[in-house]
Amino acid sequence: MIRRRDLLKGTGLGIIGGAFLSRVSAATPPKWQHSTDITMFRGNPTKTFYGTGPLRERLRVVWKYEMGGYFSPAHGNKPAKTWRGTGWTGTAVVVNGNVYVGSLDSHVYAFDGNDGRLLWRYKGGAMFKSSACYYDGKLYIGNVDNHLHCIDAATGRRLWRYNSHHDLDSSPVPAEGRIFVGGEAGWMHAFSPWGQVIWRTFLGGDKGEPGSCGVETSPSVWKGRVYAATYEGKLYCLSTADGSVNWVADTGDDTDVSPVIWNGRVYIAAEEKSPYVFCFDALTGQQIWKFGGWRTGGFWSTPAVSDGRVYIGANSGRFYCLDALTGKVVWEIRLPRPVWSSPVLVDGKLLFGSYDAHLYMVDAATGRLIFKKFMGARVLSSPAVVDGRVFVGTAGGMFYCLE
Repeated sequence: MIRRRDLLKGTGLGIIGGAFLSRVSAATPPKWQHSTDITMFRGNPTKTFYGTGPLRERLRVVWKYEMGGYFSPAHGNKPAKTWRGTGWTGTAVVVNGNVYVGSLDSHVYAFDGNDGRLLWRYKGGAMFKSSACYYDGKLYIGNVDNHLHCIDAATGRRLWRYNSHHDLDSSPVPAEGRIFVGGEAGWMHAFSPWGQVIWRTFLGGDKGEPGSCGVETSPSVWKGRVYAATYEGKLYCLSTADGSVNWVADTGDDTDVSPVIWNGRVYIAAEEKSPYVFCFDALTGQQIWKFGGWRTGGFWSTPAVSDGRVYIGANSGRFYCLDALTGKVVWEIRLPRPVWSSPVLVDGKLLFGSYDAHLYMVDAATGRLIFKKFMGARVLSSPAVVDGRVFVGTAGGMFYCLE
């Protein structure tokens, strides 16, 4: 039997705060030639950059890190629970070869993307469920402690924080020299990079269940407009200049899926009371089509949209490829458990996780299964793919680099 201590011998790695870092073998991992960055959830303000290859058809673990846990006491009908790993909204950002990711154990971690060396840890007041964004040497990330945190990316030192007075699951988006983020208090914000509130607009949706209300989507920005959805089933289009409302469309239920802007259209999806994928005109808010029904079980996965197709996982375990112009099904596959992970599309391959503890790779043209890897626990987060390396966490507490 190989003990954890034996695994660490001769690596220069140690146990840090109850967690440990390991390479899969004693051999030094191949030098990772990184040339691109992923600075926010889904790569750009319209949510249409999914990463870069070459993405190999079989993946192996290069390094992994075991995160800690966060104890949440009983609240109302919710029992006490210890949360681990990366949440459904917790996707890594990768900049200059460094990997930054928030964890449910209340820390933001910075790793060297090549060998997994821990660069620093930052402690928040509660769980980091949000994905970070990177802008001008700073990380911006929301926390269940009700604050938006701004962290120096080089040192892990806090520069400032803003109290939104409710959970912040929404992942910030840098665009037009500003930081846009929503919150469960129901407000949409535009900040300067230094923490000044430029404007905020109340979108409602603040009357939901604790931990699930207001704005949980990551906003999208396109041509002077910012798009965000709410617990009450509304999709808003606001002016990036002053936060004024351009239009409002109905999705019919709590909408945590982030809007994706492609070819002048907005693609979004709602939860089980209105289990549909919607396509709206990005300029007017007019509904163009909707797809779904009770068999989908609703949607928590943000779609990937590219080359005239929409790819999205459903709570029923179905995974769909739809025609982006009409909403008609191109292909469909069925998996054993729900898919909340948001798919990424690299080299004609879709990569996403599932509740069944697997990471799946599927041919985007046909839906054919190329490869699946057992990850030991539910994979709710979306993978980040940079120059062929895949960075993804699980609900079991492990964060992985695969290649």
